[in-house]
Amino acid sequence: MDEGRLATFREAVNRLRQGPHPRGEEFELCREVLAVAPSSPEAAQALRVLLEGAMADAHTSIADAQIIMRLLKALDRGEVQPADLLR
Repeated sequence: MDEGRLATFREAVNRLRQGPHPRGEEFELCREVLAVAPSSPEAAQALRVLLEGAMADAHTSIADAQIIMRLLKALDRGEVQPADLLR
């Protein structure tokens, strides 16, 4: 994966990690896991929940939704690993 695309994905993930959207206890817990243990197996699951939550949140911008959708597809295809995004 080229560095430009990876940088775009990282920026979107960082925006989600900072919040405030998506909102809710589940998403705040995901953010805590990503902050405390970014290289853990739990972080990969927390990232997925946060990404999917952002797709369901009406406050997610269209631009971010497009990036997140491409990111979810890249994760599913194994083109990028959660650890690559959480540095």
